[in-house]
Amino acid sequence: MRVTLAQTALYCAWASVALAFPTEDDGLYNFLSRRALSPDNTCGNLFNAEYCTDPDCQFAFGTCDSSHTPAGPTTLNDPRPLLGQVTYDNDIYDCVQNNVVALTYDDGPYLYTSQLLDILKSYGFKATFFITGNNLHKGPIDETAPYPDLIKRMVAEGHQVASHTWSHYSLSNIPSDVRKQQMVKNERAIANIIGKYPTYMRPPYSQCDQASGCWADMKALGYHRVYFDLDTQDYLNPNTIQNSKDIVKQILGTPGATDYLSIQHDIVQQSVANLTYYYFDLIKNKGWKGVTAGECLNDGPANWYRTPGGSTAAPIPPSTSIKASTTSKTTTTTSKTTSKASTTTPKSSTSSTSKTSTSTKVFVVAAAAPTPTSGPECVVQAGQFCGTVSDFSDKQGCKVSAANCYLQALNCPKEAGKGHRNECNHYTNTCQKLNTYCTKCKDTCSKSGFKM
Repeated sequence: MRVTLAQTALYCAWASVALAFPTEDDGLYNFLSRRALSPDNTCGNLFNAEYCTDPDCQFAFGTCDSSHTPAGPTTLNDPRPLLGQVTYDNDIYDCVQNNVVALTYDDGPYLYTSQLLDILKSYGFKATFFITGNNLHKGPIDETAPYPDLIKRMVAEGHQVASHTWSHYSLSNIPSDVRKQQMVKNERAIANIIGKYPTYMRPPYSQCDQASGCWADMKALGYHRVYFDLDTQDYLNPNTIQNSKDIVKQILGTPGATDYLSIQHDIVQQSVANLTYYYFDLIKNKGWKGVTAGECLNDGPANWYRTPGGSTAAPIPPSTSIKASTTSKTTTTTSKTTSKASTTTPKSSTSSTSKTSTSTKVFVVAAAAPTPTSGPECVVQAGQFCGTVSDFSDKQGCKVSAANCYLQALNCPKEAGKGHRNECNHYTNTCQKLNTYCTKCKDTCSKSGFKM
């Protein structure tokens, strides 16, 4: 069918009227409600499904990927005891174990996930897959081949399945009831495949703040909020993956570093088929290994999941925020102090080993980061984006500043707009340099000592 400009204009006029004054008996409104508007509320979607595809779909104005509900009873009212000893109160940025890289992959499963599983198997590495349930027009994961088989394979081969929400919405920018549905729909779909659902999640766009109620909702649903301290930037370099190779080489070569929690995306073909081999070789040659997020936090697999209607692991008191483990070692006494944080939460961890054959690594999260009295100047400014480096005067503050920098960098492409890729890459490189500086600066960390 050929569509004239007049027909499109007429449809837009009808749409604006029908959506402004809907009634249950309005046949035109009922027809239009099966379609969704574009992000700028235009009507170009009548003959194009693009804007019915999440995460860009305007769900308030029509049917989106997220509108689909998986078969089976909702998990919304399931009991949610807090399992294990990893914090549910604070954002998680790094590992407790040494000599590991927690390998995590967002946005799948997708076309390249099977190849990634083959590569992981060949290296003997494990990973955590933060999966979305129904976005990118790929279809519901529990109903659309080959996704159920891929997710079953993840579990069978020792990987960790975690949640990246149902349709990849910003959790800070949607109401609480929609936010919870984004989680429980993904739970139901995952449970339909493997008979259980995750206790680990990563917020899309790294957006889940306290002010919006997202922290409270995630804890009420029994989720650990997991971020990262090594950003491969594969999503920024789908056709220039050498940039990501340079990033991982530089960061893994940082003197004094003992672990990383990294992020890749198995929807990026070059990240899977090219970067992964290079990255894994670097990890292996360093004498480290690739592990799941749960393993890097010394959290047992029994705590990674819940079963619909109940729980399979023993709960701990809700106030627990200390991560401890005991292992046997025979080395001389050493110590390590690191910290990582979000815009509001610094995290510090201390480890020690001794000749007494017992070592304990404690994961402690402070309540809130210091709030600067005045906002820092833009390091990079492009479009609506202002990338800053917050002030700091010690190692912990340095890590907080670096974590804030990473979170801002994730928003640069969207806020800066088209034509500002170089500026966003420059700012992200500044964050990488800052993170390296924090590792090296010991007790003399200061913003004035950081050369941008």
